[in-house]
Amino acid sequence: MLAIGVSAIPGWSRDAGQAKYSGTVVAVNRAAGTIVVEGMGPWRIKDGVTQLERRTIGVSPSTEFVRLKRATGAAPSGWEGDFVESALPEWQVKPGDWVTVTAKPDRTPVTAARIEIGDPSEL
Repeated sequence: MLAIGVSAIPGWSRDAGQAKYSGTVVAVNRAAGTIVVEGMGPWRIKDGVTQLERRTIGVSPSTEFVRLKRATGAAPSGWEGDFVESALPEWQVKPGDWVTVTAKPDRTPVTAARIEIGDPSEL
């Protein structure tokens, strides 16, 4: 449930040494092995306007891609309307997708361990 809660909040968080970034994919460069995610975290305001931050995140062959979708009725967890995960083939992400990226700890540049793709209207 923690991942779902983080998914619903724009921006980033840290949990158990891992960084999580949520936002909209603005660019995908498969040749370079990167995606660019634009989100609102950490929260910054300049001249009364919330500042969006873009992060370039590496994608490796071990990066897991997952789609999150709300269940209609009870999910396998038993909770009504809970999120259900389905695995995706690699690189099933495109500009405009809402994602939560779990970054591998202690990696520079930031490299995704997992990319969750969801519909913002369901989060």
